[in-house]
Amino acid sequence: MPTKTTFSCGEALDIVHVGPLRDRLRKALEKSYTIELKADKVEKADTAGLQLFVILAKTVKQHNGSLIWKKPSDALLATAKSLGLHDQLHLS
Repeated sequence: MPTKTTFSCGEALDIVHVGPLRDRLRKALEKSYTIELKADKVEKADTAGLQLFVILAKTVKQHNGSLIWKKPSDALLATAKSLGLHDQLHLS
């Protein structure tokens, strides 16, 4: 199993994109429980989208993996902070 899988978050982490994101994240987890999230292009995020990543964070932790956020966008950081999910998403 590779030591790390890179995952591009795209431009939107919202309810419209949760289904396809979930499917892509499942495939990423099949490769590794250490996931590098490229989040520099995220322009839009909402509760549903970030809840998916909270579940991801819990899953990788259960398997002794980790999330590595690579350049999280200001929009992502602001939404996570306003929803109180900054720490749960390991964005600190």
